[in-house]
Order: sequence, then structure tokens, then C-alpha cells
Amino acid sequence: MQDKRVTVYDVAKDLGVSTSTVSRGLNNSILVGEEMRRRIHAAARRLGYRKRPIKRQKLRTILNIALFLPEGPGMYTGLFYNTAELVEGLYEGFGEVRANIVVRLAAGGSPFRTKKLGDIDGCVFAFSEPDEETHREFLARGVPAVQLNRVNPRRNFVSCDNAAGMELLLRRIASRGAGHRPCYLGLARIPSVDARRREGFLAAAEKLNIAAGAGDAFSLRGLEEVSGGLPSRLLRTGYTAVMCFNDVVAVSFCQAALREGIHIPRDLSLTGFDDSPVRELAGRRIDTVSLSVRSLGREAAGWLRRRIIDREKADIRRLIAGEYVPGDTIGPPRGAAPGGSR
Repeated sequence: MQDKRVTVYDVAKDLGVSTSTVSRGLNNSILVGEEMRRRIHAAARRLGYRKRPIKRQKLRTILNIALFLPEGPGMYTGLFYNTAELVEGLYEGFGEVRANIVVRLAAGGSPFRTKKLGDIDGCVFAFSEPDEETHREFLARGVPAVQLNRVNPRRNFVSCDNAAGMELLLRRIASRGAGHRPCYLGLARIPSVDARRREGFLAAAEKLNIAAGAGDAFSLRGLEEVSGGLPSRLLRTGYTAVMCFNDVVAVSFCQAALREGIHIPRDLSLTGFDDSPVRELAGRRIDTVSLSVRSLGREAAGWLRRRIIDREKADIRRLIAGEYVPGDTIGPPRGAAPGGSR
């Protein structure tokens, strides 16, 4: 005969507190202080309490999911990606499981100081990542968290395959004729992504036997640096193609080149990355690589669903291949005969 299942009533009786206090403590509610929460979790482990698997009530369960977005000022987030597509992807990933998505800004500090996040079931950090202290707090509370487009081998993430994307673009540049001399133009304010796209550029150049090294990879501190005569300087240096960190940088470069009398792509070929909404602001269709935020959200939500509902233990470290999005900003290298290779 099996031993009687330990319930919240047993934990409450052991501690001399109410069952509602135990329930809140087990769900990491802010309504229960840290000391009491630790006592509740310790008593639950000692008594052998096991939370009833959610999957038994799958169709009636509502998951509370915190979606952390980067702070707006200076980040141009509306130009990077469409938030509505991200949310749609998340709902698609949760499928038949209903999700209550609470949106917060990833501004640092403990997210559990807010009442609404006291009993969250999982977190998604979109185009941002928690600091180490916050990450450790998630682990301690047993709350699964996943990062979108921020690769960290020690954490759960779903990201665009930045290296493969840079190779797609460089192959397209090379297909327009031999003799192209490319450079990479990064953005230092997003160092983790900048580093991976820079590495992808250098690796692709080596793979394709194109003369490009570390000295041909630059990083901007801000977009204002593009307007300081940068296109003319790169042209004088001998570059024939500029591979930008993303579409925002590419659009800024395209506009600056136009003001300086430089023709894209006759004088300089140009590429972006992400296929973001800002491409609509450019006078030309910039060649880019897609980063489907819907796909990122769908993959992240699917993992959270399996982790929370089905109690799967597997982590997720997933790279999603982007697709080349053709434009009209890649041409043959300067001086090439008309009608060259395409």
C-alpha cells in the first residue's frame, strides 16, 4: 500500500501557517517574504511534497509568462523587429495551452519585486538577457527562462544563426564578380550579437578565400558616426562592399552615402541583417537576411510548454537559419565590366 501523498495541508501544519501562505510560497509569490519562502520550500523538500503535475489539467491550465523587452530609449526597438509578430509566435508555440503574457522592461534588478511576477511560470527575454544575479534567482526559484537572439552557452536560448547569415550575404557579394573587397560595420552597443556577426564575417571570408581580416571589421559606438563622412573614408580605403551589423546601420549608411554623392551599389555594395521594418525607410531595397521573430517566439514557447507542462528536463540552445532576402544594393566590384557574373 502506497504512503499517503504529502499535500500543502501537511506543509502548512508542519510550519504552523495557513495553506494559502504555503501555496503562495511554493509559487514564489511576492506576498510571501523571502525567509518564509525558504522555510516553505525547505519543509516541502523534507516532507517529500511533490507539486501535482500540470499536464493532468493541461487544457484548463493558464500559464503566467513574463516577456521582457529591452528598454526603448536609444535602442530603436521598433525598427529592429515587430513586437506583434513576436507575441503571435509565442502564442503559436504554447498551442492549446493558454498563456497569460505579462510584458516588462528588462531594466535590471530582481523581476520578483513586482507583485505581478510573484507567481510566474516562465520567462522570455526578447533581444536582451538577465544579469547574473537575476539569472541565479531564476535558477533558485525553479523558473525556466529563455533568451531570444542572445547566445550564451550556459543559458537557454533561441537565436538566429548569425554566422550562417553572414556567409549567405558574403556568398551573394562574391557571386557578383571577383575582386570585391568587403568590410564589416558593427554596432558596439549590442556586443554579444556584434561579436558573433563579426566572427561570422571573418569565418565566411576565410571559407570563401576572400581577402578580409580582423583589420577589416569595425564597430560603431552609435549611428551618429555613420554621418561623419564614413562612406567616403571607406571608399577611399579601397573597400567595394560594406556588410552592416543590421538593417538599421545599413539604412543609416545608405542615407549618408547618398548625401556624400556615393552611389549604392555602383560605388559600394551594401548589406544589412534581420529583414527588419526599418528597411521600408531606405530609398533602395537593401539585401539582407531574415530573422523571423515569429519563429524565435514559437520555438521558445514550445520549449517552455514542454518544460512546464510535460516536465521535460532538456535545455534548449537552438540556432535558426535565416534566409537571404534579395534587394538591389549588391553590384559588381568597381571597375568590373558591365554584365558581369550575377
